[in-house]
Amino acid sequence: MFKVINNFLTKDEHETLKNMLESPMFPWFFAKGKVNPTDKPDLFDYQFVHIFYKDNFINSNFFDYLDPIIKKLKPLSLIRVKANLNPITNKLIKSEKHIDSDFECKAAIYYVNDNDGYTMIENKKVKSESNKIVLFNSQQKHHGTTSTNCNNRMVINFNYF
Repeated sequence: MFKVINNFLTKDEHETLKNMLESPMFPWFFAKGKVNPTDKPDLFDYQFVHIFYKDNFINSNFFDYLDPIIKKLKPLSLIRVKANLNPITNKLIKSEKHIDSDFECKAAIYYVNDNDGYTMIENKKVKSESNKIVLFNSQQKHHGTTSTNCNNRMVINFNYF
């Protein structure tokens, strides 16, 4: 099971976070492969990422922008926080089904912008709607998609205890 919360942040908190991610000063990094970087040489199997937190280390000067989300999630400990940007495609392209970690923990996907993409968790579709968050177990198989009706699909993934 999973839980969806609409309007997770205040309008101002959400706009501040969205504007930061859309800023030309925000560093996005090319990642070949959305799930398994070396497994699939598919032309469209890529995304841009920004690792905010990994391996007990803050990896980003922009980490503090996540405070409103982290305060509401109330994690005991963060494992990984990563933003994904998937550029527009002519048709929706699904990523591979996957789990977020080799061990059980909590997972959350925060949707930054409105688009026609979605996340499929088990057999249920969660639409990409701005300022929405979905909470689920990191062991639940899921996959995301690209979008066809805006420049990109942006989400922030949280794995935590």
